[in-house]
Amino acid sequence: MPIVDKLKEALKPGRRDSADDGELGRLLASSAKKVLLQKLEFEPASKSFSYQLESLKSKYVLLNPRPEGAGCPKSGGEPPAIRQGGELACDGDGDGVPAPQKVLFPGERLSLRWGRVYRVGAGLHNLGNTCFLNSTVQCLTYTPPLANYLLSREHTRGCHQGSFCMLCVMQNHIVQAFANSGNAIKPVSFIRDLRKIARHFRFGNQEDAHEFLRYTIDAMQKACLSGCA
Repeated sequence: MPIVDKLKEALKPGRRDSADDGELGRLLASSAKKVLLQKLEFEPASKSFSYQLESLKSKYVLLNPRPEGAGCPKSGGEPPAIRQGGELACDGDGDGVPAPQKVLFPGERLSLRWGRVYRVGAGLHNLGNTCFLNSTVQCLTYTPPLANYLLSREHTRGCHQGSFCMLCVMQNHIVQAFANSGNAIKPVSFIRDLRKIARHFRFGNQEDAHEFLRYTIDAMQKACLSGCA
């Protein structure tokens, strides 16, 4: 009996086990072996991958193309000159995208390591469903590039925000956290300005930590851009 007929017979409702089941198992094992050990033949592609890259390039249009050799020096050359006020003297690097008119924070000053050794900062009290806020603020507090900049108090010396400033709030918290090592503090400044960080957030509600992080970073960016305009 072919294997297909044996399977149909074995799958009939109400069928009892029989001596033929052993033979069915052997047939299934033999069939599976043929399939699994079957040799797969691969053929080379009819068109090379470079053709696909060229077709993808044709989808995009370069704005303001520049002749070769013009613009800023390539990587490995001299860095672009910076005028007073942080403005770049170079107009671009040859890719058609203009260089930024002002550098808010030079890349060479950015450090992924701590500027000095600090003791572990303060913990945070949960003021009622504020675990989303506490966890986010703690992560930002122990992000070395951000903490190094805010602990230098450089931002507040040049801040022109008249009212709410997310960077000032963050700086005050980080300074207070490292000044109270071993203790726990209340993140009241974030709670007070919670509606300014995100208008739909409500104190006492269970909010999402990732959403709060995104709104906090956006608020810090807005404070940085408006303060340096």
